[in-house]
Amino acid sequence: MSAETRPEPCVHAERCMQAYVDRALSVEEVRTVEAHLAGCPTCARCYSLEAEVRTAVREACAEPCPESLRRELRRICDDCDCE
Repeated sequence: MSAETRPEPCVHAERCMQAYVDRALSVEEVRTVEAHLAGCPTCARCYSLEAEVRTAVREACAEPCPESLRRELRRICDDCDCE
């Protein structure tokens, strides 16, 4: 279904989805999106997918930086004349 044929609340929820997942919406916007998600299974599935992707990326990136890389980055920063 294209954006032109989808209901406006779905289009609005889709536009807000990234900010909603990032928790970057105002309280009022959160209420609006959550009310829509509670009544729209299609948008709720989209939100669930976005949240799962965020979780997977966060977990995949949770590995700490190797100490050898930290040392090399510090050396590069120390050698940089940034003043």
